[in-house]
Amino acid sequence: MGKVEKITIKLAMLFIGLSLLFPARVLAAEKNEINEITEKKQIIFLLDASKSMQGDGQWIEAADSACMIASALPKEYEVALLVYNTEIVYEEDFGNINQKTRHALETVELQGYTTPAVALETAADMFDSAAADKRVVFISDGEISLRDQSETETAIRQFENMVDQIAEQGIKIDMFAIPNDKTENEVSYGTKVTSGEQYTVGENQTIEEITAKYLFQTLQIEKIELGEAVSGEGNMTVDLQDTYMQNAKILLVSGENIEDFHVAGQCESLNMLQGNKFAVAELENPLERQITMDYSLENRGNVHTYLIKEYFLKADMEKSYTSEEGTFTLKVNVVNHQEKPVLDSETLKDSISVLINGKEASYRVENGTAMVPYQTDETAKVNVEIAIQPSENVVHYIKTADTVELTVPVVEEEPDYTVLWIVIISLCAVVLLLSVLYERKKQKKNDGETGSIIIEKSEPPVLPKYDFSGQLAVYLLKGEQEEDVAPCSIKLFGKSRKSISFDWIKDRCGIDYKLSDADKIRFTGGKDHALCFKNSGYATIVKENQILKRERKYSLYYGEKILLIFNNGGTEIELHYKNMKPSER
Repeated sequence: MGKVEKITIKLAMLFIGLSLLFPARVLAAEKNEINEITEKKQIIFLLDASKSMQGDGQWIEAADSACMIASALPKEYEVALLVYNTEIVYEEDFGNINQKTRHALETVELQGYTTPAVALETAADMFDSAAADKRVVFISDGEISLRDQSETETAIRQFENMVDQIAEQGIKIDMFAIPNDKTENEVSYGTKVTSGEQYTVGENQTIEEITAKYLFQTLQIEKIELGEAVSGEGNMTVDLQDTYMQNAKILLVSGENIEDFHVAGQCESLNMLQGNKFAVAELENPLERQITMDYSLENRGNVHTYLIKEYFLKADMEKSYTSEEGTFTLKVNVVNHQEKPVLDSETLKDSISVLINGKEASYRVENGTAMVPYQTDETAKVNVEIAIQPSENVVHYIKTADTVELTVPVVEEEPDYTVLWIVIISLCAVVLLLSVLYERKKQKKNDGETGSIIIEKSEPPVLPKYDFSGQLAVYLLKGEQEEDVAPCSIKLFGKSRKSISFDWIKDRCGIDYKLSDADKIRFTGGKDHALCFKNSGYATIVKENQILKRERKYSLYYGEKILLIFNNGGTEIELHYKNMKPSER
């Protein structure tokens, strides 16, 4: 390596070293985690199985009511069931109520007297003390009865004492009361003491309507009403609006017995529970938005259908600062239980709010992330809240607030290095000039010793030029019009053109089609009488069952052919490259 080159490299390294003296800033985003929290709630149904519940299908309606609520409630609820008369005759623990339970309740024998205190005491022991909400739901005619009056009065006092203990534990007692003209409703004492809800069957409402009210009004379960009809059968397509929910439930409530109920849709699993006058289909992790439902009843009757969607969402936030614009951007990511961003769902987007210092801020969505601009001239602490409203959906998400410090970078005045740069550049120029002079002097000395060296100017390489040879046979295999075009032969030998396009070839053959990118397929002469071509457009060229690549040069030799496909397969033309006899030239 010569000295000039060495000096040049040293100077370049010097410039790089000096450039490292100047400051550079890198701003990193900060991330705050917002954890998902779900509160557990527990409900225990107490079903009266005494002899007084035998009349007019009351027991089957009670079984329907308990199973319907248990199957329609979201994941935060745990439901258990006790069947009692003077003792517990059937029991299902939390989370075990299913179609098997519904069938088992039909076989329960209604007999004997009734003392609800034993059921209430058993239920109190089943509750988890950590549950955020604990409820007991009696479905009964309210009778407390034993063999004689004194035993009955004792049973009533035991029940009232048990209610007082339940109230101290924060457990509410609700009741679906089935009227009985022959008995007094003693169980209603529990709803009064614990401030529970009491619904009475027959007061212009059926037990199915009471069950729906309890689900959607008392427990305030979010739902979408799909429709109401009076019919004997029906079908519908349900739009889930997105596929980000953990589960979607279709609830059908009828005034008449249900004969058949079907739901179809792609999902990870499908669970069904059907009673006499209700049916629930649960689709876990749906894979498509559209699902279908059909049903048939024994007789025409009122039909209500509901959609209950349950989401598990969490959010995290980052911040970044743009010095050019002087603004911060808060980036909010909201994902579901499968870590999928959900903000591209209009339904969910409309329910998500970002509040800065208590005021709702507007945001735009980019690639599934909410971008919230915030401008400040100085470092400040702001309170950021990410709130999600249910909006007809069951959403498991805790409204989270966080204080974020927005630090405006301090821009330091950079020193004026103008004089220093002038000195450095001047010194470098002097060093470079001296080096060049020294090298020239040394070169002249060497020339005097060894003789002159004559360097001749190099000529640029001459690229070979090839003329066209042979001829092309053109065959229209498939066209956009029904008229036939006869095969055509085009003489290439002796053509003075540098290149020709396929557009020129088709016009010479009388193919009156407008072929997209025909002018971007060009042919030139090649070595050994080859015909070279290149495709710069979007037509398809096939040679020997292989699709040729665009922007690459290929050669065609005598006896070979290629297939040209235009307009998405609408037109197919085959070219055969042939030699010419001397008499044909």
